[in-house]
Amino acid sequence: MNFTMVMIICFSTSVCQAIFDDTKFSSYESCYESSRSAVSFMAEMYPDSAGEIRCLTGEEMAIYKEYIDQGGKPQLTNPEPEEELPSTDA
Repeated sequence: MNFTMVMIICFSTSVCQAIFDDTKFSSYESCYESSRSAVSFMAEMYPDSAGEIRCLTGEEMAIYKEYIDQGGKPQLTNPEPEEELPSTDA
């Protein structure tokens, strides 16, 4: 089974972009290992952004790409809170 790396980078809570890597990985593990260097690179290039990387099967990628192509917006699985939570210090 082949896997494709999809990088989601967000410059604010409402401005995210999905980047589909052209590389096909033969296993989830090889995709995941490659994603580790991509995470470091993206964090260095865009320090004020948030993001995540997903390793998707061909079927999962086709569904996600169709969602994007039909106007869907990329989102993080576990986004940062929009505003700082109140302090519990007493």
